[in-house]
Amino acid sequence: MVVCGVISFSTLFLCLFQGVTSLKDVQLLVEPSTVIKGGTAALICYRDMQGAPLYSVKWYRGNHEFFRYTPLEVPETRVFGLPGIYVDMNRSNGTQVLLRRLELGLAGNFSCEVTADSPSFATQIATKFIDVIALPTLLPVLVTDKDHYQPGETLRANCTSPPSRPATNLTIFVNEEPISASETSLHPSESGLLYAKVNVDLKVTPELFPGGRLRVACYATLYDVYNQSAKLDFLTPETDPRPERITLGGGASMCFLNWILLLFLVFLPMLVRGEDYGLLDDELNSQFSYYDEGSDQNALISLVGG
Repeated sequence: MVVCGVISFSTLFLCLFQGVTSLKDVQLLVEPSTVIKGGTAALICYRDMQGAPLYSVKWYRGNHEFFRYTPLEVPETRVFGLPGIYVDMNRSNGTQVLLRRLELGLAGNFSCEVTADSPSFATQIATKFIDVIALPTLLPVLVTDKDHYQPGETLRANCTSPPSRPATNLTIFVNEEPISASETSLHPSESGLLYAKVNVDLKVTPELFPGGRLRVACYATLYDVYNQSAKLDFLTPETDPRPERITLGGGASMCFLNWILLLFLVFLPMLVRGEDYGLLDDELNSQFSYYDEGSDQNALISLVGG
């Protein structure tokens, strides 16, 4: 009976002590979850101290400590030099650390370690992976092997993404439906980034021209921070303009008009000259008429003897 009483009392004491001083639910939250190169990230360390005083909070990149908060020491905060880590001291405390100018090489695991100030110095650690990415600075490039397609032909399309880190995800769509790639490849760039290429081959059928148009599109995505596309439209032969016919029709019309104008220019001087000749004939006739009349009178005078 005595032994049972001692065990029960000890168990009750430990439960009560642990309920007051134990540490639990340490969590690390990163905002934003994906950091763009050169950007800022806030590492927020949540915990439930359950009434126990806080002894320290330490932040790590991998196994290397870079920031510490100890409320019982002066100063309370300390920074440990780590290449590429820039701590904003004005916005860092026992709950969060603000990191600026993050570079690609800092991508990896970050941790916060919380220790309670109690006889047991209970400690818990939470870890989060931070990804630092480099976004593409240009749009994807989409090309096809031909400018026009007839049913029965094969459409070959290629889409290339600009360099990024990691490489973007490329998907080619035909009339808003994704097409399985025949080939996908990754290639390093001179800057150390990666660009992706994807190729598709598609048999062209009349059903691919709803409304007389076939649309090929390439979508490039990177997590939820980058989404760009390139698109090409192809028309059916019935709706596609034919420049050669337009050219021939326009040329025939212009040729006819040119002939009319040429004929007008040729005959206009003749018409003008014809009017001039008519005036000249009238003048000559009047002169000749006047001359004949005078001659007849002179002849009569001569015969009469006057």
